[in-house]
Amino acid sequence: MSKALSLLALVAGFALCIYLAYPEQQFPNEKVDKKVSGAYQALDFFGMSRTYPDTRLPAKAHFDAWARLQKDPSNRTKNFDVAPWEALGPLNISGRTLKMVFNPQNPNTLFAGSASGGLWKSTTGGVGEAAWEYVPTGFPVLGVSAITFNPEDSMTLYIGTGEVYNYEAAGTGAAYRSTRGSYGMGILKSTDGGNSWSMSLDWSYQQNEGIWDIKISQQNPNIVYAATTKGVYKSTDAGQNWSQVLNVLMANSLIIHPDNDELVLAGCGNFQSPGFGIYKSINGGNNWVQLTSGLPPNFSGKIQLEYAPSNPETVYASIGNGFGFSDGASWICKSTDFGNQWNITGTKDYSLWQGWFAHDLAVNPLDENKLAIVGITVWKSNNSGAFLDSLTRGGVGFSNPPIGGPDAPGDQVHSDAHDVIYHPVDTNVWYVANDGGIHRTTNGGQSFQSINGGYQTVQFYNGFSNSWQDSVYSLGGLQDNGTIQWTGTPRWRRVFGGDGSWTAINQSNDQINYISYQNLNMFRSPDRSDNFDYVAPPVDNENTSFIAPFVIAPSNPNVVYAGRGRVYRSENGGVNWSATSTSNFPQVVNPILSLDVSTQSSSVVYAASAPTSLFGGSRGNVYVTQNDGASWTDVTANLPDRFPMDIRVDPTDDATAYIAFSGFGTGHVFKTTDYGQNWNDISGNLPDVPANAIEVDPLFPAHIYVGNDLGVFVSTNAGNSWEPYMEGLFDATMIFDLKISPSNRKLRAATHGNGAFQRSLIETFVNVDDLEAFSLQVYPNPVSNLLNLNFELDSSENIQGEIFDIQGKLVERLFSGQRVPGIHRLIFNLRHLSPGVYNLRLSNGEIANNQKLVIQH
Repeated sequence: MSKALSLLALVAGFALCIYLAYPEQQFPNEKVDKKVSGAYQALDFFGMSRTYPDTRLPAKAHFDAWARLQKDPSNRTKNFDVAPWEALGPLNISGRTLKMVFNPQNPNTLFAGSASGGLWKSTTGGVGEAAWEYVPTGFPVLGVSAITFNPEDSMTLYIGTGEVYNYEAAGTGAAYRSTRGSYGMGILKSTDGGNSWSMSLDWSYQQNEGIWDIKISQQNPNIVYAATTKGVYKSTDAGQNWSQVLNVLMANSLIIHPDNDELVLAGCGNFQSPGFGIYKSINGGNNWVQLTSGLPPNFSGKIQLEYAPSNPETVYASIGNGFGFSDGASWICKSTDFGNQWNITGTKDYSLWQGWFAHDLAVNPLDENKLAIVGITVWKSNNSGAFLDSLTRGGVGFSNPPIGGPDAPGDQVHSDAHDVIYHPVDTNVWYVANDGGIHRTTNGGQSFQSINGGYQTVQFYNGFSNSWQDSVYSLGGLQDNGTIQWTGTPRWRRVFGGDGSWTAINQSNDQINYISYQNLNMFRSPDRSDNFDYVAPPVDNENTSFIAPFVIAPSNPNVVYAGRGRVYRSENGGVNWSATSTSNFPQVVNPILSLDVSTQSSSVVYAASAPTSLFGGSRGNVYVTQNDGASWTDVTANLPDRFPMDIRVDPTDDATAYIAFSGFGTGHVFKTTDYGQNWNDISGNLPDVPANAIEVDPLFPAHIYVGNDLGVFVSTNAGNSWEPYMEGLFDATMIFDLKISPSNRKLRAATHGNGAFQRSLIETFVNVDDLEAFSLQVYPNPVSNLLNLNFELDSSENIQGEIFDIQGKLVERLFSGQRVPGIHRLIFNLRHLSPGVYNLRLSNGEIANNQKLVIQH
């Protein structure tokens, strides 16, 4: 493809991503088909992979597994003599943020709740390269959806957890299921400014529920209300006890009249859940009346409520409708008598197809007619919403923003805003929480700048990749933030837009990169992701996963496999593709979700598909081919009916492979040693939470690393037992991928909510006693030419001495055969091997002794 066409393909890719974000603004003359919100697709995949085969999370789910891990002494972290995890960032690109609140007595202190990365705090109002710091709670908090301070005591605050948009009974028909984000556990409370936390509303065993708003009476701070997915709850003793006072699903927003806490308003509903609408109580929540006068009669989105600080009788409602591109609608509604009568003051569609997901408004503290309004983009109104002035455009911003911002031009704020607030002192200053972190204006909306310095909250998907040669070069795809590139500093570079998906780096030439966005739109770069050619395999009446896999064969970088409903193979780096056989592989309806290729041979491939049985299809299946895909064998056998999130082939043995499964209530890691004819559940003492990633150390193949919704676990005995490997991670960190950087022996973790981390691999066997059948002495090391190898046997053994490269590929068999008891001294000339790091292994077929070997000529 020519340079011009390459550029055209890149522009087209960005244009499609922009179109998916806000088509009417970018392509006003284009006919907009009814399509599903990209955010919905992302959250739908996230939720379904965890709830399947049910439609809701188990009530105990995530928290129960975390609690067991804390209490069981056998699960306590073992000392592996390895430094803790090191955060890699990005610190200049941030992820979805749901809520912000200022300390009422210190306008420089700002708290932020991320969608799956926990609670964060800034003491500089968000300004600076190191503006934000993570706030540990001592609980496995992921999504923080509500934050509230006691108005009389800035040391006391509450946070609400969980990101749940759609209740069990709600939905849009048979084609889609309930949508949610991260787990909830109720409400936490701190009385020391966030240094320590305790449970207030304990929903640790109702984790399919979420909290959307918390409000405290300004007359009596012991009175606290919470808007939850189960309705409105109230506490009269500062959060020690709670009772339900309004039984209407999907309560999203609350207002307590600041001068009379008997008057309360609640906005309820999403996806047309039963009873959706605005409710009012005039007696402290004892009784409620649904308000209808002047409000839209029908809508399917959520409601956000706010009152005017200068006149609390004046209240506003932001109401959204949209789910698909053709059913968008937004309403700004105003009441001047605290909700009794309403008027629709504005119908400009600012929330578009994200009416269920992303919109809000704030009232200027000094003028009840002036509004800051957010949806897909940012708006303002000086006349109660009758006319909206567009202030920003959407998109993902600069490719390589500085840490601390700005990450986009002044007229651009990342798409999909969830919260907007005024600064408590200066009404020219607003803050906007969105899918790209936090932005602010200091001039009343004339211009905006990101304030994300140190706010490590991006959400990686599976498909992270590392260079084999360069220890500081990696690629990964993000939810709604494109594909980003790491070159050794916390300032990452965005190389493509959309929902970033799988990536790959050519193992022989790391100039050659592959990236993709949703539904397997693949691109190839010859120059480290500066320029791209479109190289996706064709679509032939088959489904494709939202986040679809592709892999380069380690033994031949020209061979690439990719999964739609079938597996496709390219023998020229993605330029041309052919569908592999469908023999024993008939389910083109079930999209391929995970793939891996043998390190030894490009002919051996394992593939697994996602289940579609919720939509009338079938369960997912696992397949293997040993002949380039000319034929496949269905090896599903006794594997669980769950989402197969990751596959890893043993780097030294093609017959051995591992699969990580999501969901609950079943095993999460399975192993085969005979090409899938039989599978063994090796989950053992792993917690019962979704497993998302698995990696095998090529130098020590008995070392297996698993990433799940709590963190990282390791087995040093081929899966017989597991230990936490989490020092340096946050309270709970969702690991979506694990990949080894072979040139420096680092394990990298791509998280869904807290960016990327790395940690050294475990270099020696833990169970040393098992290896005393023979000892091994190697010198010199590093070696230039001649290698001296000494070992001692207590009994006759059939011994092999082998050298493997850093990816586990056999490069030299030194000797093999029966050896008598005693000391053996051997010398080998290694001049013909290229300089580098290798693994020298002495094995009797059951146990092995491994040593790192460095060759320097």
